[in-house]
Amino acid sequence: MAMTHALVVSLRKAGTHLLKEVMTGFGYSLHGEISAAVDTWPSLKGETLWRVLTAVYDEDELRGLTTSTDRAAVDAAVTEGVTAFYAAWRHRLGIPWRGPAEEAPPQELVSRVLARTSALRFADTPPGVCWFLHQLDPHRADEAFLNEWLDTGSPRIVFNYRDPRDVLLSMVNFLCGETGRGVGRFTDHRIYSDVLKAASSFEERLTIALTDPCFPGADAFERGLWLLRHPAVCKVSFEELVGPHGGGSRERQSAAVLRIAGFLGTGNSSEHDHAALVGNLFNDQAYSFHRGRIGAWREHFTPEHEKLFEERYGAVLDAYGYR
Repeated sequence: MAMTHALVVSLRKAGTHLLKEVMTGFGYSLHGEISAAVDTWPSLKGETLWRVLTAVYDEDELRGLTTSTDRAAVDAAVTEGVTAFYAAWRHRLGIPWRGPAEEAPPQELVSRVLARTSALRFADTPPGVCWFLHQLDPHRADEAFLNEWLDTGSPRIVFNYRDPRDVLLSMVNFLCGETGRGVGRFTDHRIYSDVLKAASSFEERLTIALTDPCFPGADAFERGLWLLRHPAVCKVSFEELVGPHGGGSRERQSAAVLRIAGFLGTGNSSEHDHAALVGNLFNDQAYSFHRGRIGAWREHFTPEHEKLFEERYGAVLDAYGYR
């Protein structure tokens, strides 16, 4: 059975690593807003590879690829073409390039793919790839992509979220270097890492996070409300997926994985089929992992922090069911 096209929208610090384990366990290659360590490419061949290359190269270039005896040159051109194709989709999904400039995809080829709009239906992208985003803003995302999804139901979209108070605490810990692996290449992460490290106390850091309108992820929950409410989106939370190691339960964890499997139509939808996958979801070696606990905010929020949070995010707490 062919794998469905899938897209995960996982709010920053909401347990994206848990969804990575789920989607990898289902057999998907991962791409998009995820750490480079797990950014994988599917092996393309046959008709799928040719469809990708025809979106990149013109007829003369394609003819050259099929007739050339220079195997190394052909392989290099194929790699460049596939890279440009994926880069064009990164652009359409609103994912900026954050790697070193010298490693950026060939812009000429990327621009060429973007200009060929008829060849850029999401349905034409290789199957078996799950794209990860931290936001999917309907006012900024590619309209053709959104209309294709609305008309066809593909890709299947999974939305992952977490108690906003724990998200905020986790972001503060992450930006202060508690994970020990750096803050990545998000520009706002780098800026606010400096800001928070300059604060005189952890309480001051939390206050900054609760009051600065540009703090990373400050408006993420509001922007994700449409996903929470849309009937064609599969909703799942950190609290469901984290399991007993993070203060949850194996029963909720298993139920969440089974719900995602049924939504994606993976073919295996029994608890027995996914027992091994469920047992390996909690990965404390994940790039941005710190503690991964439910309700950790209670140990750090002062009454003043709770008041600030209520003033700014009270409505969000209600909407997502964390009251």
